[in-house]
Amino acid sequence: MAPGVDGLPAAERDVPVSAPVAEFLASLSPRVLRRIRLGLLAFEWLPFPWRFSRLAPAAREDFLRRMEGSRLGPMHELLLMAKVFSTLGYAVAPEVEARVGTETTCRLADGSRPDPAMPLGDTAPPSAEEECDVVIVGSGAGGAVTAAILAEAGLDVIVLEAGGAHNRESYPADPLEAIATLYRDGGLTIAEGRPAIPVPVGRAVGGTTVVNSGTCFRAPDPVLAEWRERFGVGWATDLNAEFSDAEERLHVTPVDPERMGRNGQLTMAGAAALGASGGPISRNAGSCVQCSSCPFGCPIDAKRGMHVTYLPRAIAAGARLRTNVQAHRILTERGRATSVTGDSGADGPNMSPYGRKSSRRPSRQPYTARARVGVVVAGGALGTPELLLRSGLGGGQVGRNLHIHPACWVGARYSEEVRGWDGVMQSYYVDEWEPQRLLLEATFTPLAFGGGWLPGTGHEHQRSMLDFDHIGSIGVHLSDESSGRVSLRNGALRTTYKLTQADADRLTYGIARAAEIHFAAGATEVYPNIPRVGKLKKNDLAAFESTRFKPSELRLEAFHPMGTARIAPDNQGVCAPDGSVHGTEALHITDASLFPTSVGVNPMMTIIAFATRIATELAKSAG
Repeated sequence: MAPGVDGLPAAERDVPVSAPVAEFLASLSPRVLRRIRLGLLAFEWLPFPWRFSRLAPAAREDFLRRMEGSRLGPMHELLLMAKVFSTLGYAVAPEVEARVGTETTCRLADGSRPDPAMPLGDTAPPSAEEECDVVIVGSGAGGAVTAAILAEAGLDVIVLEAGGAHNRESYPADPLEAIATLYRDGGLTIAEGRPAIPVPVGRAVGGTTVVNSGTCFRAPDPVLAEWRERFGVGWATDLNAEFSDAEERLHVTPVDPERMGRNGQLTMAGAAALGASGGPISRNAGSCVQCSSCPFGCPIDAKRGMHVTYLPRAIAAGARLRTNVQAHRILTERGRATSVTGDSGADGPNMSPYGRKSSRRPSRQPYTARARVGVVVAGGALGTPELLLRSGLGGGQVGRNLHIHPACWVGARYSEEVRGWDGVMQSYYVDEWEPQRLLLEATFTPLAFGGGWLPGTGHEHQRSMLDFDHIGSIGVHLSDESSGRVSLRNGALRTTYKLTQADADRLTYGIARAAEIHFAAGATEVYPNIPRVGKLKKNDLAAFESTRFKPSELRLEAFHPMGTARIAPDNQGVCAPDGSVHGTEALHITDASLFPTSVGVNPMMTIIAFATRIATELAKSAG
């Protein structure tokens, strides 16, 4: 896959690839690892009766080239898997970064570093049992906000987080270690279906706010109105104060068009040439002008995630944070939530750098947090239904109605230098096609993530990597009507999702619009990420739009799971409008699981607004 071209080092001969990737894979859950092993086994025997690993180098490259030209969906899925893993291990090598010229960093306009956040206190459980007023499971956008509001109202709060606590002093410097440390399942949580869709979510103090792009949108007014009218969330259209408060606390600021970087400027120029509406994206990173490190944790903590904002507020007000605690069940007495049980075990010398237990295998200790007032679950739209299902709470709708904002990367080659890593990772949005449920965002990801989507294999793929400084990219996000489900299989989380043909058509339309923007900005060719299309020239666009693609032909990712414990009447949802779980007293939810439908934009600010409203009412009732 990486034979070495024009000064790029050859994989294994010049830089190690398989060993770092193998160590990274060892950090994954058994279920995910089994799926990857099956895929690798299938890949190994594809050239039957020969094995891929035993082919001569030229024969391997020829076979990869034929895989890329195949019309069979499984061939492309296996090829993409191979490209993603090999690129992940290869692109992070310093020798590769130096040759391509990429830089992964963050910088404020004046070159300063933000003041350090207040400390989070001792996060190790001091004993096997603790007692408090309110136990909160999860420390992301919902849990952190809930903790701050309840603690400042005088309630004794314990926050449980399955991951560890990290900040600019302790984010892993190695990108593979950072992915394994900061994401659930190393970022390889998969929504099974055709196509299978990766749904990476955070697993650290601060949740996904530690690794997201920092993009801050308010929920669109039509969505909030629908939630009020169809689902009875009477306050959904009265959240202006909650949004404003969050924007002030997080220093939400629109990206400066003069400093956003060439990738955003090209999207802005292309949209303007087409008369398409849009604008600079607002972010919770103040005057950040270079940010190519968001997925690995901001190296200067300019991005104001929950771990440097709301959680320190909560701790200062008396809340206790317990890290590396895995919640397993919510216990009830006479229909009332009274405690959360699980186990705890700090990362340390008995753990590999990637979070996997070593041969010395430390024991995890039982842990219980008892709640005098109640329990709040904010584990995200995957973790929250997982906990409810293990606990037998919430009814038959738990885990259903999963929406994920399926998205695709649409790259393009420009004659001029773009150097997307020199600007802001997510910088400009286009909402012209919101009626078609589409949002386009200028998004430039690090080579380790984006390199696998580049065209070609072998020598051709390496030349595409060398051309990375001429690549611009736009993310196409769909507010999905398709849905999926979170369930348990043999005790492990299982996520499934069925993309409908109607939503596949909308995504194809979005890809065409992104291509149109690229061409209007001067791109010479576009990469729509549909295998049987390959590359698009400007005069190919009409034929592309007239072609209907099956859902299974699209290469997608998703970053915004929601809806799996939605607010709706008893037989249609899990929660009432006040966030309380149907059928169980003193149990509330304050995360994206609550959303009745797809919110249509990056959800962080809407999660914060919902959590603020629900937690404020909880504090009043408890007082």
